[in-house]
Amino acid sequence: MSQVLAPNSAILEKTRELCSLILQSSEYKENAAKVEAFFENPAAQASYQKFVELGETMGQKQRSGTLTQTEIDSFNDQLEKIQDHPVTGPFMAAEEVLNGILRQVSRHVGKTLELGQLPTPDDLVESGGCCGSGGCGSCD
Repeated sequence: MSQVLAPNSAILEKTRELCSLILQSSEYKENAAKVEAFFENPAAQASYQKFVELGETMGQKQRSGTLTQTEIDSFNDQLEKIQDHPVTGPFMAAEEVLNGILRQVSRHVGKTLELGQLPTPDDLVESGGCCGSGGCGSCD
């Protein structure tokens, strides 16, 4: 991939400033600590990996039309257990927050490039989701 911006461009400098702000934020620090705790716990990792594999199997069964209600119920029970676990639950929540930060920042940048101006809050509302159909408040 070729470099579009010069290494010393103002855009990259401001991007580095933004990245620094993100790293200093309480949102990042709190959630990064939860991710780190997960990666320091081999048993939690193994349990989570087993759940991910179960999810992949469930997806395959759903696509082939062979998924049963009993399997769905079992999967939901496993999901509840993994979310209630003191390490994997916070890890999953932290991943969601960190991915949300990425989506929110990316959405701002993308809309700026698309519109050729700073986006308004209305410009940033995702259509088709709950926010687009009722303003649920989950789209930051």
